[in-house]
Amino acid sequence: MYLYQHLNLGRATMTKVITIFTLSCLMLLSTLQVSMASDDTNFDPALTPYQLSYAASYNGMNIKAERQLTFDGNQYVLTTTAKNMLSSIEEEGTFTLDTGQRIVDQGYQYKRNILGMKKTEKLKYDRNSGVANYKAKKKERQVTLEDGLLNRLTYQVQLQRDLVNQVSPLQYQVISRGRVKQYNFETLGEEILDTPMGKITALKVRRVREDDDRETLFWFAPQWNYLMVQLWQREKGGEDYKITLKEGNLDKQRLTLSMVNE
Repeated sequence: MYLYQHLNLGRATMTKVITIFTLSCLMLLSTLQVSMASDDTNFDPALTPYQLSYAASYNGMNIKAERQLTFDGNQYVLTTTAKNMLSSIEEEGTFTLDTGQRIVDQGYQYKRNILGMKKTEKLKYDRNSGVANYKAKKKERQVTLEDGLLNRLTYQVQLQRDLVNQVSPLQYQVISRGRVKQYNFETLGEEILDTPMGKITALKVRRVREDDDRETLFWFAPQWNYLMVQLWQREKGGEDYKITLKEGNLDKQRLTLSMVNE
């Protein structure tokens, strides 16, 4: 009888242990799911790292162009390059996000070398003093930093973010060559592009300029987090510049047409 009661006591105890363990697992799983959901709310598709290569031309001259967004755990780095045997252009911008997920620029530089003629522009940020210092070969300017102020690379990041989130209007205050300018954009609907990768459906966006003969058009692929798949620009003198995506990686996965046309 004692043994039977003891066994029953052991079974009851074991049942309680199993019940407690099961409930604990469910609570842990629930906590993890809440945590993952919380992380998802901060997930920003436009900040997914990528590496893109473009077929490019300037007045009929072939150029190799690349664009890359990386994150080192502390800050984002966006770089663009365009080069051939006679010339090269490089841009780099670094930025972080504040607690409100807004872009905070940390640095910007532009380098150009065309037939040995070099030009360098730098934008250094002094957050303690609240200014950005612009320096080129013969120019030095200072810009007072304000909320929402971007540079010539990070406005492109914010444009992509706003397209992902369907924000309107598409307007940005941009530090360009040491002066603050307003960049305005409008969407023109979707088009099917012929690219080295095949036909891609993309959203066409135009930069709105007043009293300016220049024209700039962008095309972004909605199912690739609105990555830029094509850019075309016509300068005042009639020269034109065009880049079209030929291959790339998004979050270390090779871009394929099945991803964009599914």
